[in-house]
Amino acid sequence: MKTIIKKIFRKLYHFVFNEEKHFSGIRYWKKRAKAYGRRSVFNLRHPEEELEAVTQRQKNILFPILEQQLRGDEKLVLDFGCGPGRFTPDLAGIVHGKAIGVDPVEHLLNIAPRFPNVEYRLMKEAEIPVENDFVDVVWICIVLGGIVDEKVLQHSTAEIDRVLKKNGLVFLVENTSNQPDTLHWKYRPVEMYRHLFGFVNLKHISNYFDLGERLSIMAGRKNVSPDKIL
Repeated sequence: MKTIIKKIFRKLYHFVFNEEKHFSGIRYWKKRAKAYGRRSVFNLRHPEEELEAVTQRQKNILFPILEQQLRGDEKLVLDFGCGPGRFTPDLAGIVHGKAIGVDPVEHLLNIAPRFPNVEYRLMKEAEIPVENDFVDVVWICIVLGGIVDEKVLQHSTAEIDRVLKKNGLVFLVENTSNQPDTLHWKYRPVEMYRHLFGFVNLKHISNYFDLGERLSIMAGRKNVSPDKIL
């Protein structure tokens, strides 16, 4: 009887611990958003007065590469982890269509810029509130490093696979610096992201640096071999 009780307690402990770890991550980003507002999605070593310049530099680097990956028939972009919508309106403009920004932090969605061709939706329990095979492009810019729970990360990539159309494009930018993880950020190598996004055959295109940290740019199309990626 004692053995059975111990097993039940052990299972209950692991369930509660894992759930707490997942939700503590979400709570951290919600608390950070309330404390720092739009600055919460930046490396906090950037002062407030640098934020516009940092965003513009990212656009100058990333948008031309994104445009090279487009075929010209894309009309709907999903901005995964859009935060305060730093890129969402421009993404809609790049495809001459629409963009949907999704994020689990409601405070950030509330301060995102509004445009007729842009929509923001709140994510709950790591679910993307979009129907199956719906979007042409998924844009992910320095988001997945903030998902430290591997099960949540795998669920997130499965959700991206679910909503992305066949031959759809994933455009991914992540911090791949070789340095120790923190409590709320995980530095993963390019190969790990390629494994996670096996359904789109990610190709490592190039890197850029911010505050001495390496950001890797990757792209891949669903059901298309990596040698076909520009």
